Amino acid sequence: MKKTRIALLALPLLTSVAHAQSSVTLYGFVDAGLVYVNNQSGHSNVETITGQTSGSRWGLRGSEDLGGGLKAIFTLENGFDTSNGKLLQGGREFGRQAFVGLSSDTWGAVTLGRQYDPMTELIGEIAATSMWAWLGTHPGDFDNLNSTFRVNNAVKYQSPQFHGLQASGMFAPGGVAGNFASGRVYTLGLKYVNGPLSAALAYDNINNPSVSVLDSALSPSQTGYVTPGRSPVFSGYASANVWQIFGAAVSYKLGRGSIGLVYTNTRFEDIRSTASTPNTGNAVFNSYEINGRYFITPALLIGASFDYTKAPHAKYEQIDFGPNYSLSKRTDLNLVGVWQRASGVDSTGYAAVAAISTLGQSSTPTQVAVKLSLRHRF
Repeated sequence: MKKTRIALLALPLLTSVAHAQSSVTLYGFVDAGLVYVNNQSGHSNVETITGQTSGSRWGLRGSEDLGGGLKAIFTLENGFDTSNGKLLQGGREFGRQAFVGLSSDTWGAVTLGRQYDPMTELIGEIAATSMWAWLGTHPGDFDNLNSTFRVNNAVKYQSPQFHGLQASGMFAPGGVAGNFASGRVYTLGLKYVNGPLSAALAYDNINNPSVSVLDSALSPSQTGYVTPGRSPVFSGYASANVWQIFGAAVSYKLGRGSIGLVYTNTRFEDIRSTASTPNTGNAVFNSYEINGRYFITPALLIGASFDYTKAPHAKYEQIDFGPNYSLSKRTDLNLVGVWQRASGVDSTGYAAVAAISTLGQSSTPTQVAVKLSLRHRF
């Protein structure tokens, strides 16, 4: 009788466990190729290149049905270099993404961990960087359309869609003892989709960006500080106290093609003069992009883009053009040519030179690169 009573009491628990459904998906991209650069520190060069169409990665994505429309979700995503097998994103095991949260069809999703900001997710999706990753991004990726940084220790909320409209917001407290605002990051995003029309707005506000998002071990006020910025386009402004980015983008599908317009306004405020950042005050970037895509056949896509960037004392123009051919649903070939021209004075105080992202700077105002890569999804 006692055993029967225990079994009956346990029955509701067993029933709830039986109804709970969970899944874990392994996924990824492997991207590798060759690139020719006409001027890399004064010399032409041919080299292998990785992650320039989609960053090479593998990840685990999972969910568990908790009942009542509520799910537990997680994503762990690793980035790696196919040319040597090394970890990317500063050597982190899951440097691309690492978060867990709860999702509801009615109330939206709340996630906690290392995550993308809406500038990358919303504006970057419409920009040329979504076609050619680093080679297609704005010079130096000063506006984070291609995820120069992710946000650590972030709490993110994404609303459900309402008549095509979806909002998102993210907050990372950062902070040190006695200074809650140090290293604080907050972002806002808004996306609207209606038939062929897609539009997005995004805003980032980052305190002490050298440490909070650019992985510097030292703040600009500390002895031994060296700018963590990798590109002369903006590295001289990385010692700013605040980095603000505003982005707006719109895309419209026309038959087998689409056209996109992207605008970003980036502000480095309260810049501190150091041995590697000779500037003070504020620095403002305005960038304007137009891009287009057209499917000649279901397997053959042609893309093109033009970007004009006005930096504080320099100007940058960039043209990207090339095809993408799908060998199957999971494997494709990507060919792109990039031309960039610079003028004026860059953020380091020297004559501005062309510096196509990740390829190293030219010794002249002009740089040309041609890349061919193979990408496989799994």
